[in-house]
Amino acid sequence: MAKSAAKGHALRDVAPEPDKSTRLKSYRLAVRKPSVVSRDGNIEMTLPTYFGGRKWIIPLRQIAVRDLSAAPSVDNTADREPVLARELRVPYLFTTGPVTKPNLQLMFDEPQRVPPVRLAAAFAPNTDLPFGYRSTRSQIGDHVDGVLLRAYDSAKLSRLLKAAGARPFDDPTSWMHEHRTIVSDATERDTLTRRRRTGRSLQRVAAVLLFATLVAGRWLLPGNGPWWPVLLLLGVLIGLLGLAAVGRRLAR
Repeated sequence: MAKSAAKGHALRDVAPEPDKSTRLKSYRLAVRKPSVVSRDGNIEMTLPTYFGGRKWIIPLRQIAVRDLSAAPSVDNTADREPVLARELRVPYLFTTGPVTKPNLQLMFDEPQRVPPVRLAAAFAPNTDLPFGYRSTRSQIGDHVDGVLLRAYDSAKLSRLLKAAGARPFDDPTSWMHEHRTIVSDATERDTLTRRRRTGRSLQRVAAVLLFATLVAGRWLLPGNGPWWPVLLLLGVLIGLLGLAAVGRRLAR
């Protein structure tokens, strides 16, 4: 009897797993499941692929939520799409594969600091993160305007977050006009658009060349040969990382 009571007490002491309605899509064998939980006026995002065991805590009063699976189509034509003084950063933090589609969007009234990203996620060839390993660990940190996620049940998770204090939104363009600085001068808009297009092109080129260099270097470097090919490869890698950094700055 005492053994049974002790066993029941031990079970009660174990922290409960997040309800499936708060979970994000993940692989079945994943040890740590990604989730979005509301607690004490905040949301706590657990994204092990990107941040390991660190929780990303954001005040609910800062959050607007949109269920993309039920969102009405919005006509975001080029004439209607605003040009912002600072490029909007809303990464898709996929928790299964990059070819999946998000079904939940969270936008932040003020840009939120990102937890230190894992090295593997920062340099993974299938991710396109607007923040890096070093920038998220710097004194000023790195920030995003929102995130795209893939929930098990986006409708239920959206309702839970709204009930906890998050606000709904349907039109991203209206949200941008309300919460971000819009560039109204035509000349400045054209200059920013060209600069950002150039920056994104540099980022894509750097990513492709970086991947190709890593693959080629694995086969071309001699096992017991001279050191100069290794030094040459390191120089190329550093140059490509620098090119990607320039692209990120131009794309802002």
